[in-house]
This record gives sequence, structure tokens and C-alpha cells, in this order.
Amino acid sequence: MANSNSFLCIDLGAGSVKIAAFEPNDAGGLTLKAFAQQPLGLPGAQDAVREGALKKALTTLLSDSAFASKKINLCPPGYQVFSKFSKLPPVEAKKIAEIIQLDAQNNIPFPIEEVVWDHQVIGASSDSELEILLVAIKSELVDRVFNTVGALGKSVDLVDTPQTALCNAFRHNYSELGGCSMVLDIGAKSSNVLFFEDGKIFSRSINIGANAITQEFATEQKMRFPEAEQFKLEQGFVALGGAYEDPDNPQQAAISKIARQVMTRLHIQVNQTIQSYKTQRKGGAPERMFLAGGASILPYTAQFFAEKLNVEVDYFNPFQSVSIDPSLDLEELGRVAPAFGTVVGMGLRSVFQCPVELNLMPKSLLDKQEFDRKKPFLAAAVVVLVLLMLLVGIFFQQVASTKRELLSELTAQAAPLTALQSSLQPEESALATRIDHATKFGEMIQKRFLWTDLLAIVRQSLIETERDAQRQYAVDSGLWIESLRPDSPGVNLTGAAVMDTWEDEEEEPSMMMDIEMMKRYGLLPNGGADGDDWGDEEEEASVDDDETIVAKLTLACKGVNRTAINPNANNALAFNLLKKLQSQTNYFNPDETKLVGELAPVSESDATFNFEISLRLKEPIQLTESGL
Repeated sequence: MANSNSFLCIDLGAGSVKIAAFEPNDAGGLTLKAFAQQPLGLPGAQDAVREGALKKALTTLLSDSAFASKKINLCPPGYQVFSKFSKLPPVEAKKIAEIIQLDAQNNIPFPIEEVVWDHQVIGASSDSELEILLVAIKSELVDRVFNTVGALGKSVDLVDTPQTALCNAFRHNYSELGGCSMVLDIGAKSSNVLFFEDGKIFSRSINIGANAITQEFATEQKMRFPEAEQFKLEQGFVALGGAYEDPDNPQQAAISKIARQVMTRLHIQVNQTIQSYKTQRKGGAPERMFLAGGASILPYTAQFFAEKLNVEVDYFNPFQSVSIDPSLDLEELGRVAPAFGTVVGMGLRSVFQCPVELNLMPKSLLDKQEFDRKKPFLAAAVVVLVLLMLLVGIFFQQVASTKRELLSELTAQAAPLTALQSSLQPEESALATRIDHATKFGEMIQKRFLWTDLLAIVRQSLIETERDAQRQYAVDSGLWIESLRPDSPGVNLTGAAVMDTWEDEEEEPSMMMDIEMMKRYGLLPNGGADGDDWGDEEEEASVDDDETIVAKLTLACKGVNRTAINPNANNALAFNLLKKLQSQTNYFNPDETKLVGELAPVSESDATFNFEISLRLKEPIQLTESGL
């Protein structure tokens, strides 16, 4: 039975499926509990039929009780993964994500909405450029794998890439090495070259793999691919070249030469990658080389690259810093160890903080994983909430019972007071009526002085207007009140004659208000010439038609004619008085205090002119109060 902390790591390679079961150990490291691999044959490298071959291999492997854990880390084959190292110019931190998104759209060879992609900033160059690693895979390929694994009752926690998993495995096992180290991961359909130097990493994919050896050998010998693959694994090797005698078996001689030809093509690409790393990435020449991948165990592969590259070549051992369960076959593990670098790299992700942490899980599945992790806490929260509601219910039930008891006691005590309240209600009503009358009477007494205040304000405005005219024209200006009457039907406060007509009835040109003067004194509504402060507007019937209320007063004024000094002098005098009255906002409503009609023609008999101002009171005056 699998430990609750155990998990599986599966490398879904193009040529085989490699699987391992791991557990975290007490020392904080990783322990290998089981391992196995299952060949896929040629269908493993053909997307059209790969899904069926993959499902069959996974079914076989996961049927073993050693791989019963439900949690899985996956890695797709290298040929399905796009990876690219890019450099970004120095920018503000808040713009990095936007630039990386644009870089992904420009470099990923598929529509961005059809892929799952991720990135990681892996360092900065000497000129402050950011170095990022960009990886992507088509969404449909990930979905197929998830469907296959889900049908077998497993859940995926991580989708890594061959390059990043191998990088993490190398850094974990060979962290003490200095200088430049190179890892060549030879797969069935493609190969990866990785460089490690002073904390920097770089990788490149090469579309050459060991399947090319099998395919060319099968074609030459007219064999089926499975038979040719089996022969390669059992008797194949890389010919050493030079003055070496060929094997007695002609098929063995043939496959060894084909293997050397394929490795030669791979060496050419590796050599080009080294040159590119040295020139474009300013890296150093590799001081050592490690072989990884299932195809690297073909005999004499290490000798071939040592001869071609003139460097020390060794096999990559990903289990160097990993604990091994004593029950495992160490000899078999040592034979296949170079092929399990990706598997170990994925395992490290579940225990350590690794140098490169990318995840090609679709966002929808990541959100689901996050929700699943929170499920226990949500369940606990629901239980706590139910208990809390139960306790609150019990509490309120007790409170309600206590309230009912207190209410019964208070009702008995309040019965005499209720009877007393009934007898006091008539007296309270009479008292309220008297208080209301007293309040109204007090308001009427207070308003007695309003008329004197109004007359004082009007007088002060007349004096200030005369003073302004004298300063402006340097002559005495005369301005006085002809009458002040309320605009309320049937009300006559002063008995003064009402100025219904002007004394001079001769037909003379009327003195219209000059438009420029109106603009100057701010009396045009909204700054336009169409508005008219002289117009007769419809009044509010509810107040103005009440004979007991004075809401408006009409102020009739007469002034000394000064048009001989300035043609606009009379207009200016009238407008100046209006502005001063409008400024008395404690008494008058400025919007409805305005000049009425037109300036009357100048009287020839006494050289005066007349005008009227309608004063809208801010608070109407109540002349009588009913009920007092």
C-alpha cells in the first residue's frame, strides 16, 4: 500500500514511458521507492497513434501496486515542447509581464490561445538585460494526457518539461562543479543540449534522436520497426571508426555504422550549439560532458563524443544525491539511471525549491487544484459555521424565554400607569394647543421688527448707490423712494399712491436697458442676451395670491437725470441699486429680485427719471395668524 506522502513521476518520452515512486524522507530529501519503464515503439513518436500506445503503457505500469499513489508529476516528450531563451531590454518592473506576454506571442509558433505556456526570469546579463526561459505546449496535447491519466484514477499536480526537469536534477546532484558543464540528453525523437556555468543555464533542442538509427536500419535490412528496435537494444553500438575490424555479424556491422552516421549528424548540431553558446551567450568552452537519455546507453556513445569534442565524457547519474530503497535492484537501476534524469528532476520539485520552476498545467486545472487544496479547510469552516449557528440559536432561544418572563412582569407593573395615561391625554392635548399658540404669537412679535430692518436695508442701498455714482461721475447724484408697496391683493401698508402710470404721458422713445450694461452688471441669465430680468414671469399662486401673506414688494424709485454726463448713467444707477439689493440675501431672493418694466422717460419738468424694482422676500410675512 502506498504511503500517503508518496507520489509518482512519469516521463512520457517519445520512445518509452519511465515511472518512479518517491517519498520525502526524514532528512528532508527524496527517497526512490520503485522505478520501471515501458517501451512505446514507433507509435510513441507519432501523434496520430501516440495516445493509444500511451494509454496501454500507462495501464500496464500503473497496475503495479508499487505505483498506487494518486498524485502524479508529468513530463511530455521533448519534441512536443517549445522552449526558447530570450533577452528583454531593461524596463520598469510593472512592464515586465506585458513585454513577456508580447515576446511569447511573437516567438511561440502557435496561436497563443491554443497553447499552455509559462516563463521564468533566470537572470540578468551584464548590460542589465533580463534573460527569460519561455516554454509552451499545445493545449490539445495536454488535454489528451490528462484524459488518459484521469481515466486511470490519477490526478496531476505538475506538468514539467524535459529541459527544466533535467536542469533541476543536474543542479541538485552536481552543484559542486565549477566551470562550464554540458549535458547531452539523447531521446528517441529529439535531443537536448544543456549548459551550466557559474549559475547560468542555457539549453537547445535538436531534432535528431535514436529512432533515426532504428528507422534507417529497418529500411536498409527490410525489417519491421519493432524488430529493428529490439536488435538495436540487444546488439547495437556506435562504430568507433578508424582501423577497427567490423563485427562478424553483418547486421551488427550495419547498425553500428548507421549509429555512427546518426551520432555524427548529432555531433555537428552539438558543435554548432557550443559555438553559438560561446559567441552569443558569452559562455565558456565545455570542460566536461554528461550523457543522459535512454539512447545514450548505446555502447561506445561516450567514446564517440569524447573523441569528437576532446572533452571528458561521463554518464549523468540523477540518483547521486537521492536515497535508494534497499529493496531495489541497484544493478538494474545503474544501467537505466541516465534515462531517469527527467523523472528525478520532477521528483525534486515536490520536495525542494528548485532553480527552474515552470508548470504547463492549464489554468483551469490549476484553479481546480487550488480549490481541492482548500476543500478540507472549507469543510472545517462549514462545520464551525453550523456549530456556531447552533450555539447562536440556543442563545437566542434562552434570550427569548427570558424576554417573555420579563415582559409578563413589566405588563403587570404597567397596568396602573396605563390607566393614568388615559386620564392625562386630554390635558396633554390642551397643553400642546397652548404651546402652539404661544409659539406662533412669539413669531409674530419677532416679525414686528422685519419692516424696520427692510426699510433700513433699502435706505442703506440707496445711500451706497448715490455714493458710487458721485465717485464715478464727480457730481452729486440724487436717488429716493417714491413708494414701497406689497404685491398682495387687497393689502396696502402705507396708503401711498400706486404708480400705475408715469406723470409724463407724451409719446417719447422709451429708455431701454443697454445690453452691454446688462452684461456688465451680470444681469443676463446664463450670459445670454435672450434672458430678460425685466420680463413679467409667472408667479407662484400659492403664496402671491394669499391676501394674508406678503411675498413681494414693489420699490418705486426716482433719480436725478445724469444722461448729459454719460448716456448710460441712469441705467447704471438703476442696475447698481438692483445689484446691492440682490446682495442682501438674508432678506431678498436674488434670483427673483429684478427690475420691472422699462426706465420711464426723463421728466422735462424736474429732470428726473423713474424705475421700479420687484423685491422677492426670502421669508414671506404673515399679516394675520388664524386661531390666535
